[in-house]
Amino acid sequence: MPETPHTDGGTEVETERYAEFDTRAGNPAMTPDGRLIVSNHPFPYGDPPEYRVVEYVDDGEVRPFPNEAWSTPPDEDGVGISSLIGLRADPDGMVRILDIGDPEAGHRPKLVSWDTTADRLHRVDHIPAHATTDLSFMQDFAYDAVRNAIYIADLGLSDEPSADGKPAVVALDLETGRTRRVIEDHPSVLPEDGVTPVMEGEPVVQENSKGEYEPIRAGLDGITIDPAFEWVYYCGITTESVYRIRAADLLDESLSDADLDDRIERYGDKEVCDGITVDTAGNVYITDMTNNAIGVTRPSGEYEVIARDDEQFLWPDGFCCGPDGHIYFTVTQLHRAPPFNRGEEESYHPFRLFRFESLAPVTVGR
Repeated sequence: MPETPHTDGGTEVETERYAEFDTRAGNPAMTPDGRLIVSNHPFPYGDPPEYRVVEYVDDGEVRPFPNEAWSTPPDEDGVGISSLIGLRADPDGMVRILDIGDPEAGHRPKLVSWDTTADRLHRVDHIPAHATTDLSFMQDFAYDAVRNAIYIADLGLSDEPSADGKPAVVALDLETGRTRRVIEDHPSVLPEDGVTPVMEGEPVVQENSKGEYEPIRAGLDGITIDPAFEWVYYCGITTESVYRIRAADLLDESLSDADLDDRIERYGDKEVCDGITVDTAGNVYITDMTNNAIGVTRPSGEYEVIARDDEQFLWPDGFCCGPDGHIYFTVTQLHRAPPFNRGEEESYHPFRLFRFESLAPVTVGR
């Protein structure tokens, strides 16, 4: 059903409620034939959901994706998913699932690639120890169909909300299996001082080791690649900047850390956000948390809100692009969840997914 956007003028898009879920849907993915897959967020409103990944069928009905064994916690053979946020659908129908892992249970982060055309497991890539830290939290990624590689946003989670979690990009070459950790602790992946997320009139807070609550600070989170597979765009949560770097540079092992730093470009302004995606015209879409909105960072560097709903867009989260020219996004209400709401659960049901027509063409997988 159509929704009414509320912006401050300029470009506006009409948003439409597309799907509803009983569980907190994290990130969406849509296959070339229109199958909607979503992750169930690891910060749930109660007990962990039965399935880590589900496929939306219709009218709120879901089924485990790709099957029950792979959508539940790992068994003794490692089949299954510990927890996740990030997943993507490739232009050829491959769905890739990024398992955050569970170090206490001995499960490393891994990428599970499932061939939806043949309905079978394609491959599993484990993220090696040298590409992780003791704070690693690999929550989203971009897939490069030209180089057959993925670029992971390792946000890093610290016990102290005010501390940085050693964020970095992890580049995995699926052709060779080689993995490198790059731009760790570069200013472009760190939270920015003085940027505090305020939602529904209250700062978003997290408990520290002293049992006190303080505003969250979070760096690298959103990551995407353009439809030409040339530029990787990325940003932090509590930042006001979008950056980009060439995909080829992230895989080039001849480049030193200093060389890579010199090739990072500040693309433009943004607001506090969670997810990003990009179209063929270089418009970078932003899930604008603090404005209950969807925004766009233009190639000029300017930022504008293109859809706003103060009642429904409560922590817009992850994006995906569909074969129908729409951009889909989840709403997670994470600021009402216990980890960020002083231990209280105040989210309302159902959790929703919306869509809108992109300003310029997009392709599946962004």
